[in-house]
Amino acid sequence: MAASNTYSAKPLVVSINNDSNNNANKTTNVDDDFDCIRVEISDLDNNCSNSTTLSLMRCKTQILHPFRNLLCLIGWRPFGADSLRRSSIFIRIINIIYPILILLLLLFNYTYEIIICQGRLNVKTDTQTTTTTTTTTTSILTTSSIKNQSEGTWATLHTGITLPHTTNANMTLIHNHNECGHIFTTYILPDILHFVAFIIGFIHFRVTEGEAMYSLMEKVFIYADENVRLSGTNRVIRRLKLFLLIGCIWVIISVATHALSNAMNDFAHTFIFRETTYHIVKETPVRYVLFAIDIICLLISNCIHMAVAMNYVCHCEMILFYCKAIRIRLEEKSIHLLEAMKRILDLGTSISQLNSAASRMMSILIIFFLERTILGFILLVVNRIFQVNMWIYRSLYTVIWFSILAFCLGQAARVTSKCDKFYRISLSMRVYGYHNSTSTELDGFLLFLSKAELRVKLFGLTIRPGKIIFIGITFLLIFIILFQTSILSSTNFFL
Repeated sequence: MAASNTYSAKPLVVSINNDSNNNANKTTNVDDDFDCIRVEISDLDNNCSNSTTLSLMRCKTQILHPFRNLLCLIGWRPFGADSLRRSSIFIRIINIIYPILILLLLLFNYTYEIIICQGRLNVKTDTQTTTTTTTTTTSILTTSSIKNQSEGTWATLHTGITLPHTTNANMTLIHNHNECGHIFTTYILPDILHFVAFIIGFIHFRVTEGEAMYSLMEKVFIYADENVRLSGTNRVIRRLKLFLLIGCIWVIISVATHALSNAMNDFAHTFIFRETTYHIVKETPVRYVLFAIDIICLLISNCIHMAVAMNYVCHCEMILFYCKAIRIRLEEKSIHLLEAMKRILDLGTSISQLNSAASRMMSILIIFFLERTILGFILLVVNRIFQVNMWIYRSLYTVIWFSILAFCLGQAARVTSKCDKFYRISLSMRVYGYHNSTSTELDGFLLFLSKAELRVKLFGLTIRPGKIIFIGITFLLIFIILFQTSILSSTNFFL
């Protein structure tokens, strides 16, 4: 907004223009005995000469608006919240119904994936191929082994289930819950973590409306170094746009991977219970309708992952840019120590905001991502179903969850690593001096940095590059030991 003030002895005149076309004008005249002020308020357009203002407008258009649309999609932000006009009754009703619909879709997704053993994540039964022999009678079907490689089935039939006229063509029939195995650790526990992250995000964004990110963005662009302001802000915008693009690609690939898992079973793993009896879904329209609902639920679920991750990594990226702007001015000795301490204190406030609700959501989903990554890696290594589509599915599943895990942890570690450079700069200043600052002032600056708490935390623990490398090496050694002791076995000669 731009404001111009002109002093006169006339009554107060306030003119408010809400858009560039001056469609809404309001004038108020008040007579009094005091000097009055004329205030004109109007929205800026792209003709503004201030590069910082233009960068903020461009960032809001290209970054914040798509992110807020994502929040609206998953129900974390009401529709029409950015409108200058009051929402209609229809929009307000939608804002009440839509979050409830999202909640019901999530609950359906949690239940549905347990019923169908989504993803074929059983290490014992879903990594091997066996043959199928059937004996059909008028009333009793008996099978001894239940893996039909040609039909892509992975269900089990037991003696005593009455299914007349069952043939070998529809062996992808009945799903036995015992065949899933480890239901709590594979499905229920990750679903609980996902749901808790959803509730935290819903409360956080409904209350704050994401203002913390925009305020940090304003500080970053305003305090950018004068020499690199234009190029630096453009670099930040390009990087944030790249993050959003990567997030969209991640969601698309994750949904496509799930669709591949369904296609390998010819969409025949959808099971409906009627009158407490197993029922075979033969109708193609019913199967595809349930498949479409499953895809929609998975899309919403993965968009929640994307929203939490994008909020976290974009926040980290802007902190990194802000940190770099302060650090450059300290290295150039172009900022006073008192002003530097104010900026660093403000930086610490932004990191504290990152370590609050955003960190809690991210910490919960980090456990989710780590569990999926480890499970996917084990399934990939011990897989003995030698089919191209199965190898593609197992590989994509592992890469998808590992990529988002490494991306989020990497951003957190970068922030801590870059903030640690302030302490090294202060040591150099203490040795070589800084302008006309006394040794007492330099000692105070050094003590200030030691107490500033410029560290990013997940699970309440500081995230550093060394810790992540140590944990990665530890997991690698554990897997090597498991292979050496044949606890994990693979058909690969080299493993």
